[in-house]
Amino acid sequence: MADRRQRIYYTKAQIEAGLKTGGGEWMFTDGTEYIGQYHKYSTGEVFTDSNYVDGKSRKLIPYVDVSKVFDETDSIIDFAKNFEYDAIKNVDVKKSVKSNEPVSDIYNRKVKNSRIKRLFAYKVNDGQILELDEIGYGNFGTKDGLDAILWRKFSIDWKVQGPDYDILDSQGNVKEGGIIDENRRTIEKYSEEYPTLSKRITDFREFSQA
Repeated sequence: MADRRQRIYYTKAQIEAGLKTGGGEWMFTDGTEYIGQYHKYSTGEVFTDSNYVDGKSRKLIPYVDVSKVFDETDSIIDFAKNFEYDAIKNVDVKKSVKSNEPVSDIYNRKVKNSRIKRLFAYKVNDGQILELDEIGYGNFGTKDGLDAILWRKFSIDWKVQGPDYDILDSQGNVKEGGIIDENRRTIEKYSEEYPTLSKRITDFREFSQA
């Protein structure tokens, strides 16, 4: 039985298509391991097939070795329900109600020098990354925001206008930085301090206005 996505429409920048797993990464909500092509979205959703096929694609969740996971009565745990519970528990809903900004809103951010500000929070105990809206970023460390002890906030300049790749002069120096090249360098730089950022941000043309 096919599963539904959270949204009806996604832009190309919100989809990472054509991925493939040989096993040990994803499984169905009934605990069956998945091997094959899959794709994922900026919302965190993961589905079978290289692209979404209505009526066919099924939802995937992170793989767990079912044979090693039992409850106190030696019955297999309901992975669908437990996955949903863990997702809610790990995000700390009370602290992040205003922290997750709809992706479409980021397109409307002010562009300065061909760049926009992207706002993030990094969970120090497990490396979780949240992309924040301006309210969530401003409320960081207050009673209405994320806990400043458990989380660290940071922002990056994200290039959205210009050529895709660096333009070099006759000496091989960068004459104009490209969207993909500059954003890749930015992610590499910040990933030294926030290691999971490189897994969270993989589309270097995301929000591009070129």
